[in-house]
Amino acid sequence: MNKLKNTYSGVFRDGGAGKLAKKRYRNRRKRLLDKENMLMAITGVPYGPGQETVWAYAHCPTYQEPAIMYLTGVNQSNVILLLDPNSTESDEILFVNKKDFTKEFWDGIRLGVGDPRSVREAQQVTGIKDIRDIADFEKSIKTRFKNQKNKKIGTLWMEGKAGKKIVEIKTDHNWKFKGRLASYLRSWDRKSSLSNIMKSHFGLRLPLDSYDIKNVLAAEKITGKSFIATLKKFIFFKNEYQVQGFLEGRMLEESPYGLSFPSIVASGHNATVLHYMKNDDSFSKGEMVLMDFGVRWMTMHADISRTVPASGKFNPMQKMLYEIVLKAQLLVQKKARRGITIDELNNFCWDSINQDLGKIFKNAGGKLKLRYKDRPHGVSHLMGEQEHDGDPFRNYLSEPMQEGWMISNEPGLYGSFKIRLNGKLYDEEVGIRIEDNLLITKTGCENLSRSIPKTVRQIEKLMSTTGNE
Repeated sequence: MNKLKNTYSGVFRDGGAGKLAKKRYRNRRKRLLDKENMLMAITGVPYGPGQETVWAYAHCPTYQEPAIMYLTGVNQSNVILLLDPNSTESDEILFVNKKDFTKEFWDGIRLGVGDPRSVREAQQVTGIKDIRDIADFEKSIKTRFKNQKNKKIGTLWMEGKAGKKIVEIKTDHNWKFKGRLASYLRSWDRKSSLSNIMKSHFGLRLPLDSYDIKNVLAAEKITGKSFIATLKKFIFFKNEYQVQGFLEGRMLEESPYGLSFPSIVASGHNATVLHYMKNDDSFSKGEMVLMDFGVRWMTMHADISRTVPASGKFNPMQKMLYEIVLKAQLLVQKKARRGITIDELNNFCWDSINQDLGKIFKNAGGKLKLRYKDRPHGVSHLMGEQEHDGDPFRNYLSEPMQEGWMISNEPGLYGSFKIRLNGKLYDEEVGIRIEDNLLITKTGCENLSRSIPKTVRQIEKLMSTTGNE
């Protein structure tokens, strides 16, 4: 076999740990076993690209359920991880499909069972010794369950609080898997119950380790380099999709792991739409262009927003508004630390922007109409295995932040603004967002995207230079 080819890299992500990857994933599983001390089953994504909506089949790689990725590094559909702290046979089992060499001819190699060689390869790649056919999952978990003193099975599903009410996501594969396990339990032992391991899992997963941080920095470096190259070529772009094509092309040239998310490139009033996705309008040189973009490295993400003048130079009103947002962003970075909550960061951020709109913009004679009341969105979300990580209901906003958490820092300003400065009237619909990624540390935070230009001076200088990058 050609040693230049990393045969299993598409279905097993080593997270940058190389030969230590199997030990790293094993330690993660062991920590979860120690914390929950019960029989647990966690499912991966049940289907691959084109298997549920055949008409949508396109270049769409498998993105694994983050819990399975975090615990195993396995990146293929239809896998289940069983953890059993009380077994003398094996405390972990990975269930996968039988090897299908015809399918591999079309779609590439997969971990599988069905013959001794395939099982050995799966064991060698993942470090998990007990690899079984997924068709045997029900029989295997039933046997393990019958040997449990505690008649519980732990699994993962997304739930949180909306006020005093418990709410759940009932549309994803985790919820469907929960229903499958509940059906088993009803037939085995009506006094048994399911236990949600979501809180324990996120508690272990959200603080990044040294490999995660290294991977984030790699993603930030590629993202920043691509942004700088885009600014230097900006004079040649006439519409949003040209910016998107160039920016994403530069990012994808340097990462095989894909984009963090589809890029937002929004010019003029389009930038007042938070999740603008058309990316097909032309822009004038007098408008600003908001870009929200980033690339993945391994399973970590960069999530960056920058807003730039299409002409290469901010007009006086644009500069005034931009620096109000930038001031708030720097304040959030100064305040972010272990023990403080994201809710508190929100208060610092939006109080700063709203006060400065009055002190600076309105006092200079400006008039404005915001597209929101008080605050348009949260200034931060958690990041990690998912670009938006943590519980999807964001109950974590009120929890004290922990060392190792990664959060976004993304104040914004969206609305209509009008002011006369130096005898000239400026009247524009404006959307501005400036976003960095912060790592919470013992004493404060580290801006992992600090090398990506964002000041007015930095942006204008780069846009005045037509490079050959």
